[in-house]
This record gives sequence, C-alpha cells and structure tokens, in this order.
Amino acid sequence: MRRALALFTLLAASLTAQAAPVPTNLLVNGSFEATPVGNGSWAQVNSMPGWTWLAGPGTGFEVRNNVAGAAQDGGNYLELDTNGNTTIGQTLNGLAAGLAYDLSFWYAPREFQAAATNGIQVYWNGLQLGGTLTGDGGAGNLWSEHRFSVVAQSGPNVLSFSAVGRSDTLGGNLDNVRLSQRVPEPGSLWLTLTALASLVLLHRALRRRPRAALVRH
Repeated sequence: MRRALALFTLLAASLTAQAAPVPTNLLVNGSFEATPVGNGSWAQVNSMPGWTWLAGPGTGFEVRNNVAGAAQDGGNYLELDTNGNTTIGQTLNGLAAGLAYDLSFWYAPREFQAAATNGIQVYWNGLQLGGTLTGDGGAGNLWSEHRFSVVAQSGPNVLSFSAVGRSDTLGGNLDNVRLSQRVPEPGSLWLTLTALASLVLLHRALRRRPRAALVRH
C-alpha cells in the first residue's frame, strides 16, 4: 500500500510540474521592442510589428526608450498621445472560439502630469474592459499591472488601447502586453490526483479485507 501511495505521489508531483509552464504570449511584439529606438530617444510611428493605428485624432503613437521614465519590460514602451489621442490595436486569428484567455498589461501615468491627461482604456472586440486607467504622474514611470479574462469569438479577435485623456500630446504609458491561453491551476490538479490515489488505495484495501465466515443453521 505504501509503495502504491508513493508512486501516486511521484506521479502527481510530476504532472503538476509539467502542467505549469510559462504561458506563451499569443501577441506579437507585446513589449514593443521590434522598433529600434536609441536610449534616451523616441519615434512616432503609425504601425509596428503586431500593432497598428486604428483611430485618431492623433496620427500615430510614440515609442519611447528611457524618455520621461523607463520601460517596465525591455527598453521600449508606448505613449498613445503623441500629436493627439490615438487608438492602437492588434488582430488575432486562430483563437479557439468560446475559450477563456488571460490578458495582462502594465500602465503608468506620464510623469509629472495630472490624471486628466493620462487616461487609457482597453477594449476586447470593441467592448471596454474595466474602467479608465489614469492617475497623477510622479517622478519616473510608476507601473501597475492590470489583468482581465477574455473570451474568444469566432473568427478574428481584436485587442485595442485608446488614449482618452486631454488630447494635448501628453498621455499615459503602456508596456508588456500579454495574452495567453488559460492553463489548469497546479493546485487543482494535485487535489484531483490525490483524491484518485485515495480511492484506488481504498478499493484495494476493501478487496483484501477477509470475508466474514458463513454461518450455517
């Protein structure tokens, strides 16, 4: 019995470890590093690998590298109000319709700017997720992570971000955007395997239990 329990414990631990890999980012260029920008400089673009301009009044968005604060991941990050508020997006094809996906990204208000100019909103297939992100900027970029669960629709799915503060060339910042397929929680898998092991051991114990002698009358 002890050997069987030990084998189930090893199997559960092995499967738990295998079930918790680092999720693959399904987005292209989630940290905006594909556009070369020198340290201490910035560039205005209207598209980059994975991302494109969707709406104005701004005609593009700004890729920054250690300008008015540092990136949360890598060297680059985005500001969406470079010559006016801008909406950018990425279209994803091939997601499984009806499945849930985990979305995360990092936001920071522009340093030394009031909340009224730092607003950013996030949309999944045209529906806003959560409220408007904003805040008063301090020294440097004060990054905060934001997480949502989204469900894929059939066909193309669109993730988009919009600057919604004052359209004055000063706005909030965006970095390290990730979308990944949800994986089972390791704890749930462990509980399931432990319960299964207990049932198997109980079944074996009952089978080995001596049968009561028949009483003859």
